[in-house]
Amino acid sequence: MSESFDRPRDAFESGATGSAAGEGGCTVAIHQPNYLPWLGYFEKIRSSDVFVLLDDAEYSSGSWINRNKIKTPHDWTWLTVPVRGTSGPIADVEIVDDGWRETHRKSLQASYGGAAHYEEFGAFFAATYARSWESLCELNAHLVRQLADRLELDCEFVRASTLEVDAAGSDRIVRLCEELGADRYYSGEGARSYNDHARFEAADVALEYQSFDPPRYEQRFGEFLPKLSVVDPLMNLGAAGTRELLEVASGDA
Repeated sequence: MSESFDRPRDAFESGATGSAAGEGGCTVAIHQPNYLPWLGYFEKIRSSDVFVLLDDAEYSSGSWINRNKIKTPHDWTWLTVPVRGTSGPIADVEIVDDGWRETHRKSLQASYGGAAHYEEFGAFFAATYARSWESLCELNAHLVRQLADRLELDCEFVRASTLEVDAAGSDRIVRLCEELGADRYYSGEGARSYNDHARFEAADVALEYQSFDPPRYEQRFGEFLPKLSVVDPLMNLGAAGTRELLEVASGDA
C-alpha cells in the first residue's frame, strides 16, 4: 500500500479534529477525491480552511474520480486510471495494473512538452507516475495535496472516514462541519437543490454556494476549451499564473 500522504502533519493521518477553528471562524468544503481535478475544485480548496476528502462516499464508475480531460493537438482526451470493480467506498477502490502510469506520463509529455511551464511540473508528474499505486484514493489525495502546495493554497486536508460521522445527506454535512468546528460550509452549486437549508440554519452553520465562472487563458492548440484538468492551466501559465486565475475567479484581483 502506498503511503497515506507526504506531510505527516495532515489530518488525513493525524485526525486533527477541529484544529483549524479559530477566532476568525472556520470554513469547510467537502468533495470526493478526484483525479487531477479541474480549476474549480482548487477554488473550493482556496476558499476553505479545511477541505474534507469524502473518501467513504460510494465510488461512481465513469465519474471524475478516476479520470479527467487534457487538451491535445487535435481536441481533448481522457486520462483514465483503470480500477477494479464499480462499487464500494472510494477509499477501497483498487487500481488494476501499472500500465496506465506510462501512458499518462507520455500523454502529458505529448500534449504539454512544448508548453511554457512544462519544466515546472514535468519532474513532479514523472516522479508520481514512477511510483506504483494500489489505491485510487491515495493517488488522488497525493496529487490534490501536492498541487495545492504548489499553488500555495493554505488549507488543512481531512479524510472523512477518520471522523466517523454516521449520518447521511445534509445531516452528515452539518455534523462533519460541527466535528471540525466550522461555522461556514462552502458548497458546490449543484447541491443547492437538495441541501436542507433549515438543518444548516439550526446548527448555526452558514451555507454559501460556489459561483465559479472558469476564466479564459492562453492555451495551446487553437480554440479555448473550458473545464479541463488543472494540469492545463498549470502547464500553460505555471503555478503563479494559475493562482492569479483563481484570484480573478474569486473576485480577489
